[in-house]
Amino acid sequence: MTVSAISVQDMHCAVCAQKVRRSLATLCSIKNAHINLVRRQIYIEHQDNQSVLDVLAAIEAAGFTPTLAELSNHDQEQRQLLKRLGIAGLAAMQVMMVAIALYAGAMDRMAPDVQRLLHFTSLLFATPVICYAAVPFFRGALAGLKKRSLTMDLPVATALTMAFAISLHATVSGQGEVYFDSVVMFTFLLLCARYINTRLQRRFDLSSKLLSALPQRAWRVKNHEHQSVALQALNPGDRIWVPEGAQIPVDGTAEHDPSNTPILIDEAMLTGESEWVSKPSQAALYAGTLNAGRGFFMRASSRVEQSRIVSISRLADKTELSHTRVSQFSDKIAGVFIPAVLTLAGVTFVVWRFVEPANAVTAALSVLVVSCPCALSLATPAALTAAMTRLRQLGVVLTNSLVLERALTIDRIYIDKTGTLTHPEPSIQSTRTLTETFSQSQCLAMAADLQRYTSHPIARAFRPYQSQTDQPSTLTKVTVYSGQGVEGFTPENHRLRVGSAAFVGLAEESARNLNHRWVYLALDQQPIAQFELSNAIRPDAVAAIQALQGLGIQPIMLSGDHPQRCAETADALGIEFLAQQSPETKLAAIRREQALGGHVLMVGDGINDIPVLAGADVSAAVVEATELVKSKADVLLLNAKLTPLAQLFHIAHRTHQVTRQNLLWAAAYNLTAIPLAAAGFMPPWIAALGMATSSVLVMINSSRLLKGTLNFDAPPLSQGRNQASKSNESERFTNDLGRNNGSDAPAPDAKTVRGLI
Repeated sequence: MTVSAISVQDMHCAVCAQKVRRSLATLCSIKNAHINLVRRQIYIEHQDNQSVLDVLAAIEAAGFTPTLAELSNHDQEQRQLLKRLGIAGLAAMQVMMVAIALYAGAMDRMAPDVQRLLHFTSLLFATPVICYAAVPFFRGALAGLKKRSLTMDLPVATALTMAFAISLHATVSGQGEVYFDSVVMFTFLLLCARYINTRLQRRFDLSSKLLSALPQRAWRVKNHEHQSVALQALNPGDRIWVPEGAQIPVDGTAEHDPSNTPILIDEAMLTGESEWVSKPSQAALYAGTLNAGRGFFMRASSRVEQSRIVSISRLADKTELSHTRVSQFSDKIAGVFIPAVLTLAGVTFVVWRFVEPANAVTAALSVLVVSCPCALSLATPAALTAAMTRLRQLGVVLTNSLVLERALTIDRIYIDKTGTLTHPEPSIQSTRTLTETFSQSQCLAMAADLQRYTSHPIARAFRPYQSQTDQPSTLTKVTVYSGQGVEGFTPENHRLRVGSAAFVGLAEESARNLNHRWVYLALDQQPIAQFELSNAIRPDAVAAIQALQGLGIQPIMLSGDHPQRCAETADALGIEFLAQQSPETKLAAIRREQALGGHVLMVGDGINDIPVLAGADVSAAVVEATELVKSKADVLLLNAKLTPLAQLFHIAHRTHQVTRQNLLWAAAYNLTAIPLAAAGFMPPWIAALGMATSSVLVMINSSRLLKGTLNFDAPPLSQGRNQASKSNESERFTNDLGRNNGSDAPAPDAKTVRGLI
């Protein structure tokens, strides 16, 4: 299956989108077509053997001008629109000056020859407007008529054609009213609205913001020479130099630096995290992020088109905007609106011909001008796109815009513990030496040297301490005992062990504490240090939980871990929990909640969470999750924080408010303006101003979603229970140490293990 992005810049309304969708339905190889009306782009999933040229031909046959999105030039289109706007603006100034003279002359009985001269002057300035500036409206209308489909350009083109034709006839014959001022002002105001809308849409453009973070070229190092190459020339394995202040060109890893100086990276563009991140050697680096520290060398791990920032851009662009209930409602209204408007304009003309023939044309033109359903068509997609853009800035990517609608009903959030509420890998919380012979740093170095021989998750907690020495390991006869620990011998043939209490010679029952994991270090069967390990709670978890509770949503921890470990985490966060849950029981818990009328969001990161993610009303995954898990999620959290999850609900409620405001404004405008125009109280130029203003106001109102977030001010985690657990464990360990195999042997001297530190 292949995904192609196609730009259709003359797709302006819901009717256009429906027309494009019908044309694509004729191609049986297309699986899905996702239309983003605000960005005027289509993302098509089709079979590999389907030529993109056939897809472009199908859209073109429907009366549109499609191009591949990668080849479309938004800046060039804006420049072309600005030229048309400039011509219309200059002509409008001249024609309005002439119109003022004509209005004044009508009151002072201007000579007929002078009046005809001014009419021809108006014709001179109105002709380039109708022949050049207004061409996009005629193109759209003709394309729709060719395929027997009505678009929003048809009423506009009809009004312009009628007004210009009647004015031309009156000018040449010297009989009747002229409406050149209405023609130029109408065209100018419409082009103003379209230009402003285009500029506002650029603010909603996720792809341009993401991909603009990629540099144009990069420094590739080959044979000790720095070569400036295009990003497309970089391949996996290439060595790249990233200068200070430069953007990282592709995904890769930082090369080892003997000085062990961390690399500072600004990942705000990718994750929404404003604080700089310190990256050690061999750490993962991502394209588009900014080098905020010293220059460094890196190795590319993928091509630029396979980088994370590009995949996120494609995912965000592919999000469907047109299947929410409110957007379906507005699309149905827009679909029948144009025929109704044309009919109403005709009825208005006929009625005024009997009441006041001089006002018939003006009233009919006003109805055609004022009633274009631009605001109605943009009301929902503009708000949704702005909301998703803001969420992306905060580190949240939606794969389905229905999330913004479903989030309004969510009352429970089930959150996996390990990797979601806590860090995915354990860390050393404390170190306690059991002899005065060795310091904490020496014990950590010895344990880290042993742990480098195993890939067990617990061993990863010791990795930061392996860099404390640059000397290679001097251990011999290293043996890894699965589920117990690691054993090795020093150059002086002293046995060094790190692992569980039983592995180093302590009584397992008395040393065991389920709330924490304890790792012990022993030399010649004499314990010399104890390390307390735990999966630390994410720093912002408390703030996120409290924010969710403040929004009326109840968070519940759903974990397969031991009840006592779950209880400790749940107590620190102040939430309920379900422990020792299998994938089947997790799904059953979700089903029970839904059977009682609840609506559930599930947050997970593991393969075992896939069934419950699929069963939840809304599913979310953290960035560390596997690709399979992320493919099942409706929401992706791009950084290690949970606070964006609370922002999602906050922005969903704001989006609902803004969408309602947009729809109410669009409905109120049409229900008020159309009767006024039909009654003859609204001249065409005021009708043009009202129509243009309505769509601009919808876009401006939607742009309010681009700023404003929740404020988080949560207290730190409570340490009372943790400290009590540490004290009790220390007492138990001291008692166990005195009974260690009945051995009275003194602790070994530090010199005996000098090769390890």
